[in-house]
Amino acid sequence: MMSAARLARGHRLATAEGAVESVAPGLFRVRSASGRGSYGVRQDGLRWTCECADYREWQRACKHVAAVVEFFAVIAGVPWPHAAAAEALPDRPTYSQDWPAYDAAQQAEHPMFDALLWDLLTPIPDPPRPVGTPGRAPIPLRVQLFCAIRKVHSMESSRRARGLLLALNRPGTGLLAHVPSYMTPSRLFRNPTATPCLLDLIHRSAEPLREVEEGGTVGVDSSGFCTTCRGAYCTERYDPRRTHRWLKAHLSVGTKTHIVLDARVTDEHGADAPLFLPLLRGAQASGIHFAEAVGDKAYLSRENLDGAAELGLDPFVPFKSNSTPKSGGSRLWRKKYLEFQLHREEFDEHYHDRSNVESTISAIKRKLGEPLLSKDPLARVNELLSKLMAYNLGVMIHEAYEHHIEVGVPTPDLDRPYAE
Repeated sequence: MMSAARLARGHRLATAEGAVESVAPGLFRVRSASGRGSYGVRQDGLRWTCECADYREWQRACKHVAAVVEFFAVIAGVPWPHAAAAEALPDRPTYSQDWPAYDAAQQAEHPMFDALLWDLLTPIPDPPRPVGTPGRAPIPLRVQLFCAIRKVHSMESSRRARGLLLALNRPGTGLLAHVPSYMTPSRLFRNPTATPCLLDLIHRSAEPLREVEEGGTVGVDSSGFCTTCRGAYCTERYDPRRTHRWLKAHLSVGTKTHIVLDARVTDEHGADAPLFLPLLRGAQASGIHFAEAVGDKAYLSRENLDGAAELGLDPFVPFKSNSTPKSGGSRLWRKKYLEFQLHREEFDEHYHDRSNVESTISAIKRKLGEPLLSKDPLARVNELLSKLMAYNLGVMIHEAYEHHIEVGVPTPDLDRPYAE
């Protein structure tokens, strides 16, 4: 068997984590899985070091070191040169899933979606209409919101989405006695009064999940949603330097159920830190009492740490490399700084909940699409809020099956045979 020091220069192997090459005794280059650059992994006795950001931050074996492990197993013919270093390899995390509940919730989403949405829209009043106003009566606001959210959930055009709404006009459904024009969702998106209504719906959609989220963690993060979707042919006809315009969704999310608690929408240049406290206050508007709040380094400031504490939340925001323990008038800054430096493992256990916010954003984009199709700036904001609301309804249906939570609509019997 060949040791690390005797590996000849030029040995190469394509591993799961990227191509590995031995460039010198005890020195390896691991190509990035994305194909952009490579990282150096060096052996110094029993210690292995890597140039990647994960190793610099965590000071433990990363996936590039794991790639060298595979390199040794295949090329060098040894399972691992040092058993002590093998213990430092991180285990791949696994997460349990209640698959019967998940299967039932996925099948019941469409049967329950319309009834659950209509139930949430019932308390929304219509604006008063002056007596003697000429013309036909306006379409009720809750009907407009129903058509708009249903259209976003279907991911169809306005014309095709109306065909789905016509099925709700059948006798006995109790929904939509009259299906309005296919232009109703577009008009609703351009209505300024729709924005507070959609935010209120997002808050109220989280209320049934209070039993699960109570005393948990609220996570804050942001992500961009593109406003146009152009094909590659545009680079031939138009200026190839044209770029997409983006809207930035700032979200507060319950980390146990991945429910969206509150949202703020800005342009692509919207800053994260000033919206940390408004998002936490919006999360509390759902009536759920959280114990902790997590956010990445973009939300680090003395005002945010103290503000979260005033809201009864213990904030877990990592400090930057140039941060100092000087309080600067903050009551919490020095305490959290020392906690971050001296008890890093415990701090990271709490901070890891932030990954649930990224999972939520990924689920929204995969399930309902990332592009916003509206052309009007206000319409794009309301379309994005409708997308978040449609996602929340899916979460409510899933929790109704997994945790047996009453969401206001009975769960259908999926095994009932069709009526003859």
